[in-house]
Amino acid sequence: MGDYGVVNKETGQFEKDGNIYDDVTTAQLMAHHPPHLGTPEDIMVVSSRGVTRRELALGAELEVPGLADASIKGQWEFGNKHGALLIVARPHSSYIPPKVVLKLLVGIPALQNKSLVTEVVSCPAYSLYLSTANKDVIDLALVGTIPVTPAATARGEIGASWLGQNRSGLFRDACDSSGSNSYTPLYTLKKIWRPGIFRRESPVPDREDDDLWVNSQEPWNPLNEDGEEEEFEDTVFD
Repeated sequence: MGDYGVVNKETGQFEKDGNIYDDVTTAQLMAHHPPHLGTPEDIMVVSSRGVTRRELALGAELEVPGLADASIKGQWEFGNKHGALLIVARPHSSYIPPKVVLKLLVGIPALQNKSLVTEVVSCPAYSLYLSTANKDVIDLALVGTIPVTPAATARGEIGASWLGQNRSGLFRDACDSSGSNSYTPLYTLKKIWRPGIFRRESPVPDREDDDLWVNSQEPWNPLNEDGEEEEFEDTVFD
């Protein structure tokens, strides 16, 4: 939370330059505005368009020990286009306090032309799947129990693990056996708003507070169905 930097166009990775809670120019301000915590949730599911969830076949629950009582389980169909599915177990969000801090950060030199992490979602377990565009159908489940505290693990309680079947695409998952929020599968990047270079017939409304920041745009052109950049066509100066 509070990291700022740039997104590498070649890799798509966010590259950190600093953190507003640590930097000399902003640490004193941010000490009075610690991150807010969101309401805990049981599960968060994020998928691309066209991904459909189904119930698992009844026979599967009888064959796999613990599957019937799994906290997260289902079958997902992806169709004939590339798709993505992210499942987050017990997500916890934290974010920069709204309507106060962001407007005070607009004038900080180090943040000019940089992206700022304004919200993060952390969790003890997640599963990510990227399909192959071959009508993938996968079964996923989180079997077992995620400990509420590390002390629960010390008492011998069994942790959870991901079960995935029929995986032909890219599959990545993780589960912290202690129940700690060790993973950050989602975060929000914002940049300081700058007026456009083209004139508009209607006036642009004044921006205030959090609206002085806008969501950072991807550093690449729109992608086609195969995940490749589409060639940019300049319709203004051609």
